[in-house]
Amino acid sequence: MAEFENFDVLFASDRSFAYGEQTITQILKSRRAAHNELLIDKLLKTLGVARPQDLYPPRSNQSLRNLHSQIIESASPDHHKQSLLYYIVKDTQDHHTTSSDFARAAFLPQKYRVFIDGIWLLDRGDFENALGYLTEPVLIPTFPEEIIYLLCTHPNQQDDKLPLAYYYTVSPAVTSPRVIEAFFAKLAMNSVTEALSWCRQYDEPSHRKLFEQLIHLVLSGPEGENRARRSVELIHLPFSQEEEAWFESYLTDGEGKDLYGAKDAYKVRTVATGKCNAIAGRADAYGDKSDHLMDWSSLGSSYEQGSMTSAR
Repeated sequence: MAEFENFDVLFASDRSFAYGEQTITQILKSRRAAHNELLIDKLLKTLGVARPQDLYPPRSNQSLRNLHSQIIESASPDHHKQSLLYYIVKDTQDHHTTSSDFARAAFLPQKYRVFIDGIWLLDRGDFENALGYLTEPVLIPTFPEEIIYLLCTHPNQQDDKLPLAYYYTVSPAVTSPRVIEAFFAKLAMNSVTEALSWCRQYDEPSHRKLFEQLIHLVLSGPEGENRARRSVELIHLPFSQEEEAWFESYLTDGEGKDLYGAKDAYKVRTVATGKCNAIAGRADAYGDKSDHLMDWSSLGSSYEQGSMTSAR
């Protein structure tokens, strides 16, 4: 029997050891903030533990023994079991064997140690330091979508660039609708141009949904110079023929027609792309023909005639 399989050897300095109340409270608080599932919970499930939330954090010495037993008795390879025990030792290293001593004694492969170091930090909300481990080239990305979603939605994660840094370093496939939506919001906040390019990788229904989400995010942003800058960037991007039609439909007949600046965005885009004859045809789309003292019907006509002098 390997030493790590014997609880009394692993916790030889205090065989009656149990997690302290402060540690338990902090872990439960972290789980609630992480949408009620820590990454350690997912790792335990991969070992066949059906209800990891009932076992972790262990509330007593007997609970800790039960957790250890379920890990050891799983059919998983030894280095998977060692990795989970390494995580637990990190929880308890102030009282027992240090995690580095355990890793050396168990001959835990470096890539598993790096991964668990990152997961342990992520579960505790130390996002920036966690990514220092989780983006190591030695690692095969594990739970990448879960990590992206956590970085995008965790209430204590306020750095909008962290999910982008993880995504661009690891380059995972993103297929979960909720992860796509959450990541796209962060991407659009960082760069309207990048967001447009990114959404084009998906099939037409998803592409259109994301494209319309981009318009919504830009026009519904906080009022001020940044919204104006982002709106101008969006309006002057090179759209495909499909995107052009979606843009017009969303802002004139669709869910975006009541967004702040929707009318102006459509009209300015029409002028910028030299399609002012469309303005007269859409003049009644919003219930009037003018906005900010601009006669859009006249503008369309005068543009077609090669003269802007009559537009007011």
